[in-house]
Amino acid sequence: MVNTKSKVKKYSKGSVTGLIISVGIGFIIYFVLNNINIASGWLDYNIIVANAGNNPLYKLIWYIMNFTEAQFYAGFFASLGIIIGGFIAWRLDVKNSKFRGFDVSYGSNLWPWVLASQLLSLFIAVFVLNYTRFFNVGEYTWLPTFITVVGAPPAIMLLYGPNIKALFTSSILGGIMGFPVAMWISNYIIPVLDVPGVVSNVFTMAITGLLICAICKALPWMEKMPSKPYNRKEKSQEEVLKEMEGPQWFVRRVLADFSEAQFYGNEIAGLLVIIGASLDWILNMNHGAYGSGTIPAIILSQFIGSAVGVFLYFDKYVEKGWYGTYVPVVSVGPACVLMFGSSVGVAAIAGILGGIIGPPLAEYVCDKLPDGYHPTIGNVTSMGVTTIVVSVIIKVLPWF
Repeated sequence: MVNTKSKVKKYSKGSVTGLIISVGIGFIIYFVLNNINIASGWLDYNIIVANAGNNPLYKLIWYIMNFTEAQFYAGFFASLGIIIGGFIAWRLDVKNSKFRGFDVSYGSNLWPWVLASQLLSLFIAVFVLNYTRFFNVGEYTWLPTFITVVGAPPAIMLLYGPNIKALFTSSILGGIMGFPVAMWISNYIIPVLDVPGVVSNVFTMAITGLLICAICKALPWMEKMPSKPYNRKEKSQEEVLKEMEGPQWFVRRVLADFSEAQFYGNEIAGLLVIIGASLDWILNMNHGAYGSGTIPAIILSQFIGSAVGVFLYFDKYVEKGWYGTYVPVVSVGPACVLMFGSSVGVAAIAGILGGIIGPPLAEYVCDKLPDGYHPTIGNVTSMGVTTIVVSVIIKVLPWF
């Protein structure tokens, strides 16, 4: 992390080569996947929805798929990819391997606890409270059970450390609260605003995040416990800057953004989730992204959104060590693709505008949060506001 004004000014923009490579990867994936259109019977999304309410096997499949709802993939192999990628990154992190990439879960040494909170809270929502039963009692084609995976429970673990009490408290609260709040906003607020449905999800994360953080601060048994630190040799400022100014760092940073929503923030996890989503598409284009057939355009919008953010706000990475360039990856880009269509134009405009607006707005909100409240609250708030703004802009543009 570098704080000198001269350094920040010198590195005010990211690598142009890295920007071109990152966007190029997005376009390559887009065109390759669009030329593979297989409609098979393998885990068809509509079949999963029809059975997840009462069939234990399909309920388990839905449970696994929820791990990549944040990226709008909702894919079986995409979800396995991010979990396996997170595990690989964690093991390399523990071993201090030169191939570990960005420190998984921000160098906290808490990835197993983050994953445990996600597994437990989602288990409570899907299997204990059986929120998937709403597939049977209403005309729903999707349910926001995933909120807890990328919401308060893992954030609480990062705030309070390796703590059994924190694990069960956050998982129970998150598993109970996330779904009903998201359903209420989705049913009564989103139709009035006529904005993408993701707005209900991210505002739910903000609301429940504030509530659960406040509750945890008030509970007498909630105490912060330090995690075991890594024993590593710190790099000099010159070494860090030399690495960051190259295209390789830029591309790695973009890939890492694909796993930020789950609090992993590692390029290995990001790469495997993209590979998994592509495999889901190749096996059956009607599996991922709710059977919408928009996976290629979603991935393109995500590469563009992240790359634009990393390029424009590279000075923030130099200054702070991290910045919220993942905001458009899990909100604006894919939401607008689902709402306005899977054309290159929609993916590009949504990605560009999301990359410009989302990260600084997230920083602004995060800076206003009091102590004891995880910055993810500011990030998801930015996702909601940015998605509303960009969707309104696209609506008024004459060529869409």
